[in-house]
Amino acid sequence: MDVTRKPTRDLTCKVLALAFTLALTTACPGDDDDGGGGGNGEPVTLSGTVTYDFVPAVYSPSTRRGTLDFAQSSKRPVRNAVVQVRQGTRVLVDGTTDQQGRYTLTYTPSGSGALSVVALAKTTEPEIQIEDNTDNNAIWAVGDNITATVTTKDLHASHGWAGTNYTASRRTAAPFAILDSMYTASRAFMDVRPVNFPLLKVNWSPNNMPQPGSKPQGRIGTSHFSFTENEIYVLGRDGVDTDEFDAHVIVHEWGHYFEANLSRADSPGGPHSSGDILDPRLAFGEGYGNALASILLPEPIYADTYWDASTLVAFGFDAESEPTARPDDPKKGAFSEMSVFRLLYDLFDSGTNESYDMVSYNLGIFYDVLVGPQKSTPALTTVGSFINGFIAQPGVSTADVYLLLAHYNIGSISSDFGDGDTQLRAIYTNVPGIPYTTEVPLVGGLDYNKREQNQYYVFTGTGRNMTISANHATEDVGIEVYGQGRSLAESDIGYTGTETVSIPTQVDARYVVVVYGFNETAGNYRPFPTLSITSQ
Repeated sequence: MDVTRKPTRDLTCKVLALAFTLALTTACPGDDDDGGGGGNGEPVTLSGTVTYDFVPAVYSPSTRRGTLDFAQSSKRPVRNAVVQVRQGTRVLVDGTTDQQGRYTLTYTPSGSGALSVVALAKTTEPEIQIEDNTDNNAIWAVGDNITATVTTKDLHASHGWAGTNYTASRRTAAPFAILDSMYTASRAFMDVRPVNFPLLKVNWSPNNMPQPGSKPQGRIGTSHFSFTENEIYVLGRDGVDTDEFDAHVIVHEWGHYFEANLSRADSPGGPHSSGDILDPRLAFGEGYGNALASILLPEPIYADTYWDASTLVAFGFDAESEPTARPDDPKKGAFSEMSVFRLLYDLFDSGTNESYDMVSYNLGIFYDVLVGPQKSTPALTTVGSFINGFIAQPGVSTADVYLLLAHYNIGSISSDFGDGDTQLRAIYTNVPGIPYTTEVPLVGGLDYNKREQNQYYVFTGTGRNMTISANHATEDVGIEVYGQGRSLAESDIGYTGTETVSIPTQVDARYVVVVYGFNETAGNYRPFPTLSITSQ
């Protein structure tokens, strides 16, 4: 995990120099003798409110249209944010805003440097900070100059929308909107369970665009959580794709941060869309992210805005029900992210109008499953492991959950490995003994993260080292081995030939081998790849 904890005061010059900081003229190091501040040594109490413009992202499932509705923008408080009074480059005092965005700070001017009050895009409980990945990871801020006679100063971050695009110098709300959505998500769990969230760094910049390349140059590919960096990146390029007000997108990515730090995610990632028959790890991870956003915000209509040429548009979906005119979940089941999305939402929501939805469980149960059985499952993280952990929780009706599963074409799951659902169980093959050799029935012409390009094999440890190999003479295949709740080894180093890993095993512990392929030719592999497991 690569997390840099930079002291705020070391970033003073950088923070104050950002274009998004309002009306600040404070200089950089060496300015402490400039005029403009008080220096009589008497304590001063300063209070005010910090707010930002919130712009709703809207989408209509019936018309399949949406946008950012600037006409319905509203002021919202910046909650639990760090606020500082500075004199020159020195921080005289810092504190935090309350749930209404209010702050009160008492400070004593010292010297003759210019005074300013600054609100950082950073919360303290939990610790979340929004940085500019294209500007040396400076923390975003909004602020204003003051004098020692000022006792009230409000700060406001505006959306900066000018009718067809943003006015760059007034586009100050973006980092605070991102911060507040993630704060909402965090506090929802903290209100039902004692949770210690680790520091979360979020990278947003008006330069962040949907192109791969150098992240310090803003080429982030898409809004995403990086499991290798343990950080989130958010799009911000005006006229291309800006996600700061797409609250569902923000909380979806926060959900992946939750998985990585408190729960577990075995998802292979990669491209996906509604209607795809996905590897069930990916189907669960993406459906979970969408459901979590709809649950925590709370808002069942998921909206994601972007520019189509010069027009700001959106796509989205309804967590509560599938559209009838153009269904977005034509192949319901454990391999559909849309099925997982609506299933998880139905487990939570209070609506029991549908004959198949007789349940409404609180967020605490979801938390207990995610940090408990889902994290420690000997299987992989699919809807199977989640549901089997869910029905084991106190107060959960197995019969009612099974009724809901049936609506989404998922069987009556009775194990982490998907027993009770024929199709999900079929992706797992039990290895009867070691040594073991078999053909792996993969189907080409699909992305590596689709169901037909993946097969799982479950074996039991003997206390000896195991060597696992997969081979195909002409096509690229890879392997990954899971055990003890984590990935233990992976090999995908050649376009053809043999991939091999070796791992130590524990007696009677279960391990899962994933064999996946990249064949771009439609149809069964000819011949099928081979898998072998031997002990040393």
